Amino acid sequence: MTLESLKLHNFKRYAEYAITFESGLCGILGRNGRGKSTIFDGVFFALYGEYKGSKELIPTAGTTGGVKVELNFEIEGKSYTAIREFRGKALTAYATLKEGDESIVTGAREVTTAVTKLLGMGKEAFLHTVFASQKELTALSSMKNDERKAMMRRLLGLEKIDKIEEMIREELRELNRDIKSASAFLLGEEVLKAHREDLKTKSETALVLETRIKQLGEEAAALKTAYESSKSALDTHQKAKEERQKKVEQLDKLQQALALEQKQLTALDEELKTLHAQQSRYTSQLPLKTRFETLEKALTEQESLKAAFLKKEGLEKEQEELRKSYTERKEEVSQLTKEIAPLEALKTQLTQEQAHFKTLKSAFDTLSEQITRTTAEITANRTNIAGVQEKVSRITELGAESACPVCTRPLLENYDAVLSSLHREIIDVYQRQIDEAQKRLNTLNEQKTQQQKALSEAETRQSTTDKQVALLLSKTQDLAKAQERFREVETRGLANKAALAQLVNIIYDEKAHIALRAERDTLKPQVDALRALEALIATIPAKTEAAQKLRVQIETDTQSIAAQQKLITEDTYSDKAHADAAVHVKTAETAKDAKGVELNAAVLEQTNIRRDIEAIDKEIKRDEAQRASLKTRENDRDDYEKLKAVMSEFKTHINARVAPRIGEVASDMYSRITRGRYQHIEVSPEFDFYIYDDGERYPIERFSGGEIDLANLVLRIAISKTLGELSGGGNIGFLAFDEVFGSQDEERRIQIMEAFHTISESYRQIFLISHETEIKEMFERVVEL
Repeated sequence: MTLESLKLHNFKRYAEYAITFESGLCGILGRNGRGKSTIFDGVFFALYGEYKGSKELIPTAGTTGGVKVELNFEIEGKSYTAIREFRGKALTAYATLKEGDESIVTGAREVTTAVTKLLGMGKEAFLHTVFASQKELTALSSMKNDERKAMMRRLLGLEKIDKIEEMIREELRELNRDIKSASAFLLGEEVLKAHREDLKTKSETALVLETRIKQLGEEAAALKTAYESSKSALDTHQKAKEERQKKVEQLDKLQQALALEQKQLTALDEELKTLHAQQSRYTSQLPLKTRFETLEKALTEQESLKAAFLKKEGLEKEQEELRKSYTERKEEVSQLTKEIAPLEALKTQLTQEQAHFKTLKSAFDTLSEQITRTTAEITANRTNIAGVQEKVSRITELGAESACPVCTRPLLENYDAVLSSLHREIIDVYQRQIDEAQKRLNTLNEQKTQQQKALSEAETRQSTTDKQVALLLSKTQDLAKAQERFREVETRGLANKAALAQLVNIIYDEKAHIALRAERDTLKPQVDALRALEALIATIPAKTEAAQKLRVQIETDTQSIAAQQKLITEDTYSDKAHADAAVHVKTAETAKDAKGVELNAAVLEQTNIRRDIEAIDKEIKRDEAQRASLKTRENDRDDYEKLKAVMSEFKTHINARVAPRIGEVASDMYSRITRGRYQHIEVSPEFDFYIYDDGERYPIERFSGGEIDLANLVLRIAISKTLGELSGGGNIGFLAFDEVFGSQDEERRIQIMEAFHTISESYRQIFLISHETEIKEMFERVVEL
């Protein structure tokens, strides 16, 4: 399998990203957090529906449109495309696997199953085979023996076999405990025989009880009917008693209401008598209220006069300040008007100076172009001279036997003539043209110097005038603001003058104002008391009406009491007849209850017998089920014993193959990387690492840091290769390493890169992820993020 291309949409940090994978050693470089590892998270997600580091997919923040990852890869000459999507707000999973342009599988689980079958390995085997990180490489040598062995077993998947064996042993322990426990609860043959005899006896007794219960039920039903008839008669007497009681209670309520109404009428009559007396006193004091209202009105007028008087004083003071401000603003406007008077003339002058500068600049540019052309002409002629001199030199070296540079025939007697002709061409043509052009160039340079001086002076004059215009334009804005402030002062002054004209006749007497307030304050307590009395007098009509209504209600209630007393006298209820009916009900109830007790006893006896029958039958069936379950557990125990033996044999077989194969692959690569310096790396069945130096075996810890790093690298690659072979995924043609350089110095980085170049012939694609961007020259291809 080799990778062809990958497209990411809203996947982790990428809103949109696409990459084409090429063959060879490729560096994926960029600073931390730029999404380097995310590329291979996308590869893994497209194939197996998950990505390393998290079980949840988090779309790019602030994006819409769901999540989509599309991976193109090739296996044995066939092109495949795996597409994974999460759509909608609920992020529902969709997946498709294509061969060429034709869909062969759809559905998230179905695509994962198809990819597993196609690659010959599951997701965990794929991860351990294809991907490796710097943490895994350094851990191989830095971990303690037990930790290293645990890591190796995890990478190789052996820990799963250990877990399966432990599960089998635990299941066997559970089965043996269950079998032993279940055997203890089985019934003996004598107990089973006794249960069956007891079951027969109790079934016969239950049939006899069924007949007796039916007879007792009929007798109980007749007694119940007699009881209900007597109970109905008693209910009739009870209802008559309750009706009589309601009449007595109604009479009592009417009498209580009458007494309350008579008491309320007496209180109202007394209150009305008092109010009529107070009404005379209120009438005699009404002039005080009139005087108080007159004082209130006069005080309101005085408050208005006071406010107007204070406003007049404020306006007069403000008017004085406005007169001063008016004079200042007027002078400011006059001064600014004089200062900006030259503005228009300066604008005209600036326009003329700009036009003159433009003319000078155009002439200066023309001179510059002429100088450039003349200089080019001189350079071309000098080049021509050099070419002719080269021909002369070449002909001189060749001699009279050389060929003509034009017709290619031998020069012979024309040799001297040709040399003379070439010299004349140089002197008479090119040199004369150079001299003439040089004279023109000198003249043009003098003109350019003069023109440049005039241009500089014109630019200075233009700049000076421009600054003067800008200054006066600024003062024009100041004049507009000053005129606006002048108009504001003028407007406010006129408004104040008009307001003062309306207030000119205002006269305010503060002493009179104070006297009125004192008189008002003296009268206020008396007027407040008078107003309170007025409120009480206002209630006289309502209370008079209420007294009249009470008299009418008293008359009505008196008549109702007489009518209720007549109804009570005419009532036919009898306490004796009621008591006789109660005795009759009690007698009927006692007979009914006695028969019910007899019936219930028979039913209870029947229920107990049936419960016993059910319990015995349940016990027999439970024993039968227990025996069947025990047989099933015994069969399961036999199966697990066989499985335990198979797993043990399988683990022994794997251990015998894995360690030697890792050592074989690692030795071959390490020998090539170290150019034969070290011939062999040994991996023991317990996953201890040794390197052979001059035929002697040494632990890996004995060697230098660079040698250990290279050994770790080839060991990790050997593990990947061995895993691929064990998983049946021999068609995996690429490897990916994440941050394998760690904190290595430059020399060790070079050694590691040489190692990768050495092993690249075994894989069509090798990808190295690193934040060390300065090593990009070491790669065949580079992707920078």
